[in-house]
Amino acid sequence: MTAGNGSGSAGPAAPRKAQLPAAKKRAERRAAPEPDGLRQPLYVHIASTLQERIVAGTYPMSSLLPTEADLTEEFATSRNTVREALRLLVERRLVRRRQGAGTVVISAAPAANYVQSFTKLDDLFANSRNTYYALHTISTVQLEAGVADRIGACEGEEWLQVQGVRWTERGGTPIAYIESYIPTEFKAIVDTFVDLEVPFYSVLEKASGRTIDEVTQEIRALGMPRHVANAFGMPEGSTSLQLLRRYVARGGILIASINWHRADQFTYEMVIHRRVDREPQ
Repeated sequence: MTAGNGSGSAGPAAPRKAQLPAAKKRAERRAAPEPDGLRQPLYVHIASTLQERIVAGTYPMSSLLPTEADLTEEFATSRNTVREALRLLVERRLVRRRQGAGTVVISAAPAANYVQSFTKLDDLFANSRNTYYALHTISTVQLEAGVADRIGACEGEEWLQVQGVRWTERGGTPIAYIESYIPTEFKAIVDTFVDLEVPFYSVLEKASGRTIDEVTQEIRALGMPRHVANAFGMPEGSTSLQLLRRYVARGGILIASINWHRADQFTYEMVIHRRVDREPQ
């Protein structure tokens, strides 16, 4: 019996399970990638295949993914493997799972999560490789007291301010909103920053001849000001993880960068090795 469109109080419609043609299922199953001769874990391949279908609209928003039993049959694997694949989709915030209700598509854009770990200066830029930086503005500003105190300058001094956004790729997901402060004596160098694919500090170090001796870093949880929140498409005051880095050379600060990250997408990881001094035997 099929429900009509009358005025009865039938309640909200349950999510519909999207169907995929059997021929396409078989073709995708045969296409499991094996890069460099190493087989990709099957649960990763399943998750990637399902994600591609979600992004393509095969499984539209609010629809149900096939059941675990259906996916087990389609990919000729165990239910545990399918569950691992679905767990990845949950982590990417593409689906929501509820016992007895199935797996519902909640987004067509996977969430990006970033883990940063470093032990030397070059590692600071490691996570930025293969990303896209869009430079927004280069301007001369008078430092307000709060900024001046944090970057190691004096209130009212004129510094160059470079603002931009780092993305996962051109047109991708914003990773960080970056505000860099640089002494005005380096203006001629800063004017070359357009379309750079290397970190600002390395260009400044090379062009100025001043070797960076140390980098100090502060990490804070702060609400996003409006201009930062707009870059992420989030409400003003949303929680961020803010990293302030001061690159210090002989003669003072070479550059200070304030990096704003979404708090729900960024994890900072540091490994500390303990050195034990032993007395000679």
